[in-house]
Amino acid sequence: MMGDEGYPIGGGQLGQLIRDFDWAATSIGPLAQWPQSLKSVTQMLLLSPVPIVLLWGEDGVMIYNDAYSEFAGSRHPALLGSKVREGWSEISDFNDNVMRVGLSGQTLAYRDQELALQRRGKLEPVWMDLDYSPVLDESGAPAGVIAIVVETTQKVLAQRQLRESERRLRAFVEATSDAIYRMSPDWSELIHMDGGTFLTHASAAQTDWMEAYLHPEDIPRVQAAIAEAVATRRPLELEHRVHQADGSIGWVASRAVPLTDEAGTLVEWFGAASDITEQRRTNEHLRLVINELNHRVKNTLAMVQAIAMRTFRAAPDLAVAQEQFAARLVALAQANDLLTGERWAGASLREAIDQAVRPHQHDPARCTLEGADVRISPKTALAMALAMHELSTNAVKYGAWSNETGRVAIAWSVAGGQLRLEWRERDGPIVVAPARRGFGSRLIERGLAGELGGAVTLYFEPEGLRCTVQAPLAAVTVE
Repeated sequence: MMGDEGYPIGGGQLGQLIRDFDWAATSIGPLAQWPQSLKSVTQMLLLSPVPIVLLWGEDGVMIYNDAYSEFAGSRHPALLGSKVREGWSEISDFNDNVMRVGLSGQTLAYRDQELALQRRGKLEPVWMDLDYSPVLDESGAPAGVIAIVVETTQKVLAQRQLRESERRLRAFVEATSDAIYRMSPDWSELIHMDGGTFLTHASAAQTDWMEAYLHPEDIPRVQAAIAEAVATRRPLELEHRVHQADGSIGWVASRAVPLTDEAGTLVEWFGAASDITEQRRTNEHLRLVINELNHRVKNTLAMVQAIAMRTFRAAPDLAVAQEQFAARLVALAQANDLLTGERWAGASLREAIDQAVRPHQHDPARCTLEGADVRISPKTALAMALAMHELSTNAVKYGAWSNETGRVAIAWSVAGGQLRLEWRERDGPIVVAPARRGFGSRLIERGLAGELGGAVTLYFEPEGLRCTVQAPLAAVTVE
């Protein structure tokens, strides 16, 4: 038997409070009359660092240790010696069940049990791990309930915050078009990949991820970039080709950052891969367009230079030369306008001819165009426009359009891999072959023939000028 003097032994603040407390005012009676079972369990809980409270008797009179007093907060020390249903009145129903089960000799266990407790003047949710066991008296009957109470509120809130962060991350991954991935510290293993649909998702770890995702020619370059990133622990940024989910080859812009633990140890890499396939295609197209534009500008300048030299050298006076030069530049500009509308991908032969001859017509009925439409190359369109301009100018000055009855018929056909075109004038003044060929004639016969890689011939027939064009179809058309 334990003597009353000096009981309980130690126990810190609560040991002293228990020694000084007027237990005679409670249902368990004076300290000196406590049964040995009550004394033993009280001594045990006072020496435990774990928060423990003893609920003794039918009233569940509360005896607890220093660790539990911290959990009790502002209720301490008034809680000591009080009835549990009254001391924790906001959860009296819960504790009523605890006493009923414990005094019947059974146990209870709760993990992260949520209870609403009065704290800071209002009810607040609190989470706890609770373990209840019966305490037997000398007769072997349950006389009280001992409770081990560990508050887990901070853990539960942290877990909820983590789950919320994971939920938001999941929502971000599902919303983004990027592929989100995780890599082992040395990049030897793809841990997980999710997100964008352009790459196949990886829900399990993969060690052969390079062969599965990367274009073989890009693997050495990617390996070198990874080695540098791992050695320096700096973010990896790289553009490379990949095998897309649909089996095609695409491009990604990949960026990954190293993640370390509290000790600074590299634990994994977290990254995102953006699909830049269309961007790369667009940039490549723009590069080709710029190169093509440079080529077109140089050709156009060379053509303007040739027109200028021959116009001013052959014209009888400066005023006439200036007029002819301006007209030819207009024809060239109009042909360029037509090609610009087609993005320099070629033009309609009918439109190129019509655009060149229309400004010279006073009566559209006096000019007919006949032939199935053909898509011609930009080079052919420019040459054809200038030739049609020269023929139209000659018709207005000297030929079928210089009187009120003359007519021009332009017809073309495609056969045997050849384009054949004929300009035929009728009902104009009688034609007499010129003593010498001017620049216009040379531009038509030599210039057009050279551009088309074919033959162009002018026939100065008395009934009207006739011009024939024959060129390989492959040289003048576009697909």
